[in-house]
Amino acid sequence: MLQQERHHKILELLSQFGRVYANELSGLLEVSEDTIRRDLKLLDKKERLRRVHGGALPLQQTFDEYRERQDEIDPLKKRVALAAIPFIKEGQTILLDSGTTCLQLAMNLPTDFNFTVVTPSPLVAIKLMHHNNIELILLGGKIFKPSVMTLGATTNAMLRKIHFDSCFLGICALHPSQGLSINHLDEAETLAIIIAQSELVVVLGSAVKLGKMGTYKVCESNKLNLLITDEASDAQTLRLLKAKGVKVKICKNN
Repeated sequence: MLQQERHHKILELLSQFGRVYANELSGLLEVSEDTIRRDLKLLDKKERLRRVHGGALPLQQTFDEYRERQDEIDPLKKRVALAAIPFIKEGQTILLDSGTTCLQLAMNLPTDFNFTVVTPSPLVAIKLMHHNNIELILLGGKIFKPSVMTLGATTNAMLRKIHFDSCFLGICALHPSQGLSINHLDEAETLAIIIAQSELVVVLGSAVKLGKMGTYKVCESNKLNLLITDEASDAQTLRLLKAKGVKVKICKNN
């Protein structure tokens, strides 16, 4: 296989799975690990991916890419978001994470009862500005531009003072034995605090996010109460998550 073909395949796999490993690529592409490491080094230099120990991760998305994604209406993400609504009750205090699935949830929250929404996402807050029955709290802190959310000491200090009846988090990567993980250290710390402050932890994500591992662990799988995902999810992965105590709700295709 020519170098250009290998690079195309590596980027394709990275887009599909969210992370690639040098030893697995070596076997799949039938070249030595040294060759794969050189390929990853070159792709990193060209800013096509980010090299990490043992493999590579995608580059963080730009703000423009995030805006393009959040402006798109993704039917799958909307179905996942709608399936989360029955778990929100009147009078509760909930946290909505950043991310396009949580943004879909914000856009479809019920208007017929009162509750409090806390969010680190300015985009989620904007969507809820004219929701008359919601008390809205936007967490302070430094804006982490790739995820369009507040992070850092100020954000974390505010979070530690709030008890959440439930939190709704988007998934970067969820693996039965390795838990919930993400590719940015500060974001992992903030998410861990959110989970510690929440009675009910609901994670939202499509099948492509399951069975994957990010760089930084947020928590073990058994800290999650409910996973809402789609019917393309791997059955074995779901069985292993259920064995860890995670309840699973599957969104059916319409």
